[in-house]
Amino acid sequence: MTVHFDVDDNLDKLFSGNKTSLSVREGNLAKIKNKEKISAISLKSQSKITKEVLEHFPKLKLIATRTVGYDHIDLSECKKRGVAVYNVPSYGSMHVAQHGVALMLSGARNIIRANKETHLGKFSYKNLLGISLVGKTLGVVGTGKIGLEFIKIARSLGMKIVAYDIFKNEKAAEELDYKYVTLDDLLKQSDVITLHIPSTPKTKHLLDAKRLKSVRQGAILVNTARGDLIDEKALVANIKKFHAVCLDVLQNEDKFSRTHPLLKFENVIITPHVAFYTDESIKEIARETLLNIERFRKGDKTNRVV
Repeated sequence: MTVHFDVDDNLDKLFSGNKTSLSVREGNLAKIKNKEKISAISLKSQSKITKEVLEHFPKLKLIATRTVGYDHIDLSECKKRGVAVYNVPSYGSMHVAQHGVALMLSGARNIIRANKETHLGKFSYKNLLGISLVGKTLGVVGTGKIGLEFIKIARSLGMKIVAYDIFKNEKAAEELDYKYVTLDDLLKQSDVITLHIPSTPKTKHLLDAKRLKSVRQGAILVNTARGDLIDEKALVANIKKFHAVCLDVLQNEDKFSRTHPLLKFENVIITPHVAFYTDESIKEIARETLLNIERFRKGDKTNRVV
């Protein structure tokens, strides 16, 4: 029996048989019938798999997360219980990179504010002076697949590139003409900073109060990776130094509300974790998730995390 959380329409259509569509959130677990019979779960990042959640599924053998990241799953507890975890390591890095670039351009050219004012009947360029990205320095934190796709697009915009990563891809650096620097140097040099690293205990609040203070005045910050890479309280304290803060991810997204402190600033653009969400990427996620379930059945460890 498979229980299928946070359903996307395209993926739901591909599943048949016994399934349940429900988010793993407080209060929802009680609504799931026959929990003791469930052997496989498919979910996304909004659903958290903790030790407490796992206790509800004594026969669980497989978690197929429809995401690249797996910080929403307690991997050590899964390992203890013999629960295999599979992810989708690549379902279209270009889609996420494109969204990040769209956020960057929207912030640089005040697109959101201009659209809002126009809808209110104000047709004027006053207070909408944009930033040209030609010749500006882009700092890319994380040069995995998404980071490299972002670099390729930024190159076509005439930007200079510096990057930081604990695992340097020297071949890519030569081919795409960028150089690696320390994180602190990147923050000081960059006109635009974009984040493309996973959430781990070591990267939590990577951009803390000290590092945010070192960012140059008028910079643009883009985050399409994970919300807890940025200390949001420190970001609020330093918000005035940014021309634009462009976020597709937040800390504690499941608790988001209209009272979120970042919503009151005009230089902040927030989208609801949709960088991955395109027509083609959803189809690819569906295909790869179904393949992961088949891989598990056959003992194939491709895409297996634990």
